[in-house]
Amino acid sequence: MTPNLRTLRRLACSVAFFSITWFPADAATLTGAFFSIPQGSNVDLTISGPVDWVHWGLYTETSLDRKAGVTPRISDFTRLDAANGYSYVYQFSDNYNGYSWTDGTPTPSETNTTTGVWAYGVPATGSGFQVTAPADTTQRTLHVYVGAFKARGKFEAALSDNSAPLYTDSSLINRMTNGDSAIYSISYAAQSAGQSLTIKWTVSQAFGADANVTLQSAALSIAGANNPPSVAITSPGVNATFDAGSDITIMASAADPDGSVTLVEFFAGANKLGEAAGSPFSFTWANVPAGVYSLTARATDNGGASTVSGSVEISVNGTGGSLMGAATLPPAGVDLTAEGDLDWAHWGLTSAVSFDHKAGVPQQISNFTEIRTNGVQQYSDNFTAYNWSDGTPTASTNGTKTGVFIHGLTNGFLLSVPADSQARTLKVYVGLYAAQGVFQAYLSDFSAPAFTDSSLSSFYDNLYAVYTLNYAAASAGQSLRVTYTAKTLFDADFGNVTLQAATLSGPAPPTNSPPTVAITDPTNNATYLAGANITIQAGASDTDGSVAQVQFFAGTNLLGTATANPYSVTWTNVPVGDYNLTAKATDNQGATSTSSAVNISVVNNAPAAVTLVDPMLSGNNFSLSFTTQSGVAYSVQFTDSLSPITWSGLTNFGGTGTTFTVTDTTAAAQRFYRVRSP
Repeated sequence: MTPNLRTLRRLACSVAFFSITWFPADAATLTGAFFSIPQGSNVDLTISGPVDWVHWGLYTETSLDRKAGVTPRISDFTRLDAANGYSYVYQFSDNYNGYSWTDGTPTPSETNTTTGVWAYGVPATGSGFQVTAPADTTQRTLHVYVGAFKARGKFEAALSDNSAPLYTDSSLINRMTNGDSAIYSISYAAQSAGQSLTIKWTVSQAFGADANVTLQSAALSIAGANNPPSVAITSPGVNATFDAGSDITIMASAADPDGSVTLVEFFAGANKLGEAAGSPFSFTWANVPAGVYSLTARATDNGGASTVSGSVEISVNGTGGSLMGAATLPPAGVDLTAEGDLDWAHWGLTSAVSFDHKAGVPQQISNFTEIRTNGVQQYSDNFTAYNWSDGTPTASTNGTKTGVFIHGLTNGFLLSVPADSQARTLKVYVGLYAAQGVFQAYLSDFSAPAFTDSSLSSFYDNLYAVYTLNYAAASAGQSLRVTYTAKTLFDADFGNVTLQAATLSGPAPPTNSPPTVAITDPTNNATYLAGANITIQAGASDTDGSVAQVQFFAGTNLLGTATANPYSVTWTNVPVGDYNLTAKATDNQGATSTSSAVNISVVNNAPAAVTLVDPMLSGNNFSLSFTTQSGVAYSVQFTDSLSPITWSGLTNFGGTGTTFTVTDTTAAAQRFYRVRSP
């Protein structure tokens, strides 16, 4: 690729919306139509794609916007190369027509954008794009919006089961600069279910070294398809703050392109607050308690289709605490030892799970918790270089530019630090690439308004910030919680947010005693049949705060998390095996503790009945024997009374297929025994 390829003159096609009459499919069909489109048209993708739509290139060559609230049907493009050649894809923004939508993700709405992508190849012929859509016996129509520059384009459409003839067309030709643009309308149905339609749009003839084809959008429809409604919360505004006990009126705008909106429901997280059956769509949430809330609205139309709005974050707070924040450009170098007199943390020194922090002090800054599931990765080309001389597990380092990142919309990181009535300062070093980040901090007692900032944003490059938070809670035993996530992606494939380091300074907080936790059920060496649903319970408490959560593990595999007492999870359909169960409790200040392990076995067959043989009393020693079964756990128990019965454990062990003898030394006048193989 030569350095000036990005500066090649790029003019693109224009398009317009049109309608098609639908007919049921009696057999496999594949027909196409080519339409030349006048300049200056504006395509409403929300209307054109009731089943699905896609727009490419809003910000970068990998920007991908599509219809929200539906199962994606139209694929992202695949770049095509000429035989024994290579190609590149670039973004452009001078298309002859625009595209609009009101139901998109990650960009909720757009008006008349003139963006798209173009494919340049060496050799030019054969370079271009490939897109797929599902196919079965249902008749569908796919509109594909394309253009060409100094080239003749070749459009191909084929069904995966070859049940209808290939459609191909090379009508779009431009010999000098830009010529006519086109919509290809493909009406199709396959012979059977589980098939696909494949579209290829390539350069078939080049009239210059910079010949290329363009791709902007695609829209999919089915006869009689119900286009879902659109909905957005209009009030309160993003990051609005309220006093605890306020009445908050939530308002939404909702519309349906092919019918009417019959209901709008309002939610705070997963909790439904209320609903409105007619416009204006609003609901008043009365006497709202302190907290940080994510508000959404769900609109349902007269055809039963529904859409959930984007979220609006609000803060409802009490008094007594303080929280102020600011974002600034970080320096080229930071000495974490000097800046973090209470504690410091650094992530990603050698791997995605590297976590270094200040040695010789109680840990105050938690390790991050991953938000969402895209996976954290390590990188080493950060803007700021970090030093420390009092770390663990790495004692010292000089000038590391490492950190961690996570890609994907709403993916990110969660941190926490202790808070009480003493004023402290937390600095968090973050960054992003081709994304807009949203940074939020709030006190666990909600005694001050949350701090939220989304000013860090970059279309094409890396960007960095250090957030400085000055805070104090209204009472002891609280925490400051920080989240940093991707609010918008400008690069669908690579947009990400990064986390490098954090420092804490100010008065030392009181020592936080970790919580206690123990598994209460099942008991050690319990045995279950394969496919069992096993409920695991734990008791947990905290002497200087509260238990925030209890996580349950089988080995290193997280089975589930409980946030309220009684703490339990149910592990379903458990396969054969021997398992080591533990519970990990986290308190409201971030301290953790892990229970002792409980071992269980899951077997294919039920244990055989136990038959006691050769009971014998010799002085104060009573012995009994029984035959064991391999892989089965046994518990020998006794009680000195049958009314009431109080069974106590004598011994636990695993069967080996041999006869086992147990002896109990007792001075009791009478004693009763039993053997359990649970």
